[in-house]
Amino acid sequence: MLYHLLFPNTDTSPDIRISGNGSCNEMIWGNGIKINPDEHDLSNLEFICETLPSGAMTDYAVSDMGCSVVSERLKQYFDKLGLKNIQYFPATVIEKEGEIAKTGFYAANFVGLIDCIDRDASDMRARTDKNGELTIIFRINKLVLKEKISYQEPLFRPAYFTGIILLAEILKQKLEESDTTGIRIVVPERWDGINGEI
Repeated sequence: MLYHLLFPNTDTSPDIRISGNGSCNEMIWGNGIKINPDEHDLSNLEFICETLPSGAMTDYAVSDMGCSVVSERLKQYFDKLGLKNIQYFPATVIEKEGEIAKTGFYAANFVGLIDCIDRDASDMRARTDKNGELTIIFRINKLVLKEKISYQEPLFRPAYFTGIILLAEILKQKLEESDTTGIRIVVPERWDGINGEI
């Protein structure tokens, strides 16, 4: 099965950050593990757009802290497709400074870590422990995925390099058929190592 990378489309999706009124500015969103709401104050996930390329908030954007923010429409679409490994927490978005925050958005936590990177074929900087076991990947200049990836959900994060999100070919096709905005899908071989493609 083919897999692709999910990114915000920086041509249309705004740069967002938690607002001054936001209750949680922690790096908890890109770990690929479940978030325990009892351990963090998620009572006011208010984001503000620093840029607004398309004139309005899109269905998908990612904050400077790595939090994916999705619209009600995209959440309903994911629910309709039966995706079960996403935690949603109500959020609001301020499109322009001084405006009232808009409801109908969610901070989305994509749960699932899969050891799916071909370490021999990829060009990357990584750290190993004293036994030679991989502990973290710092940077990937050329990403190559393993030929066989075993995971039931079509959306997940790679182990050791959790800052990116992978999606299966079937989900890629579904998203391309939908009218959701703010999404860029990149094939691993064309990934520029940051947030787009070469």
